[in-house]
Amino acid sequence: MADYYTPTVVEPFIPLGAMLPIERLFLAQVFDEEIADGTAYYYSEEGANDLIFLPAGDVRAALDAVTPGTSRLAQKLLDEQVHTILGEDDIELDMCGDLWADVLQDIVRRTPDLDHLTVTMAFTCSKMRPDGFGGLAMLITAETIRSESTNMLFDRFYQEAQANREIAHGDS
Repeated sequence: MADYYTPTVVEPFIPLGAMLPIERLFLAQVFDEEIADGTAYYYSEEGANDLIFLPAGDVRAALDAVTPGTSRLAQKLLDEQVHTILGEDDIELDMCGDLWADVLQDIVRRTPDLDHLTVTMAFTCSKMRPDGFGGLAMLITAETIRSESTNMLFDRFYQEAQANREIAHGDS
């Protein structure tokens, strides 16, 4: 059986003051977090966690610092988990891969000295399988989240090579 990994790095380091407490709580569960000199470095050796559990009491305390419209994460929690937030059970968030880029973008939007973040992901596999290798690059600005995988890059290369009559057909 092959094991698939997605080592991930978020750069530059994010000032702690740029994050709302709920965002820091969330990001520290999705990624590994290292704190140094008032900044947080987020990364993952195996891949971002897609399923996380947040203690309801910690979420309630973290939401106290949120004002309407400042955090899509906070709004999602309030819209979808309000009963759990008021209880004592952990809050389960699934499909975090669909949310963490939005959280990073919200941080960029609110932080004048942080005009972008980059996310670099490597796709690796414990066996030499053709579908187990590649990567993804993401540029997050206040306005847009741009991302492209190595497969998308190869598709572009094939199209360009075909248009220049360098190859008859691409293996995309």
